[in-house]
Amino acid sequence: MKKTLLCSVLLLLGASFAFSQSSEVISEIIDSEKATCAQISYLPALYANLITESDSAKSLGAMSASKDSSAATVEAFEALKSNNFFNSDTEANKEVTVAQASFVYMKALGIKGGLFYTLFPSARYAFKELKAKGILPLETDPAMKLSGRESIDLFTSCLEIVEGAE
Repeated sequence: MKKTLLCSVLLLLGASFAFSQSSEVISEIIDSEKATCAQISYLPALYANLITESDSAKSLGAMSASKDSSAATVEAFEALKSNNFFNSDTEANKEVTVAQASFVYMKALGIKGGLFYTLFPSARYAFKELKAKGILPLETDPAMKLSGRESIDLFTSCLEIVEGAE
């Protein structure tokens, strides 16, 4: 009985540390004034099962060469980059535009687009598709830089599209 209780408590503590690691990454993203390609990659990579929370928790302790990107977000960026979500010359610490984030989120979440997005999947048509769906305001410029909070809001709005389609 004591062993079972002790094991349960240890598992509970271990699980709480794993979830606190991902909340640190999310907090870092939200606090950033300008979101980077690595930061917007974290949630889509988790959703697409290209990385796991346990993998990102292990790598969270080590910081990358970039001062504002944790190892977990860089790992997520590399996973998406290897799956053609980004151009080969895109860097992890590059500030992201609304159009780039739109493309990454639509592709990772499997959101169906219109005719041109289906024929030519790109950041341009992903941006236009999210604008047409009312996710992005009409006055939004595709070259506009996103803050961390705005990138999380955009991802959440894209998730609502996916949940509505199911």
